[in-house]
Amino acid sequence: MEGLQITATLKSPVIVGSSAYMTLDGILGAVLFDQLQDIDGAHAAIPIKQTNGLFHASAVFIEAIDKGRTAFIAGLYPTHSLDPDLILKNKKGGLHRSFDSSLTNVMNTYRQITAPSAAWYVVGDADRIKTLLNRVEFIGKRRASGFGQVASWVIEPTDTDGLMGYEGEPMRPIPIEMFDGDKTLPIVDAAWRPAYWDLNNRTACYAPALLN
Repeated sequence: MEGLQITATLKSPVIVGSSAYMTLDGILGAVLFDQLQDIDGAHAAIPIKQTNGLFHASAVFIEAIDKGRTAFIAGLYPTHSLDPDLILKNKKGGLHRSFDSSLTNVMNTYRQITAPSAAWYVVGDADRIKTLLNRVEFIGKRRASGFGQVASWVIEPTDTDGLMGYEGEPMRPIPIEMFDGDKTLPIVDAAWRPAYWDLNNRTACYAPALLN
């Protein structure tokens, strides 16, 4: 395995989550899960160096030329989309009339970044990574709406360990006990390994600033 810079040329703005670092191991793990339908097998097959479960793969780096917010209207059926036990009951112990069968519209807003490209730094197997990335046509959230479309992927060798920058700053969430960089930086609660949605994978970490 070798140090790599991986760059995605973007065709459309990217929508990022409020707490997402969008690491490359997370992207590759999703591709492998689609293939294997086995979450543990998918994570074990990610072609990126690991140290005690920590992938040598940075969060995404995006140099924005414009930032904003975009909103989507979603239809919410209260009696189907919400747990009825969480809804305030009327005096007779039933749901209020407004919750019986009505359709409620909910507006969700997302952070939107316009940029020519997005980049990651990793230590991994270039050929295997390229094979997996050829299946990735979109990154970020709201992909089905056309956001985060990737025009091409470029993989180049570079001097990186995928964990820390040249000034000792973290390039991805790293648990405090595994971090050897600048310890004057803030400590945050973050997911440090896939599956990133699993609360069991959250701990106190040194981490780069979130995109905003």
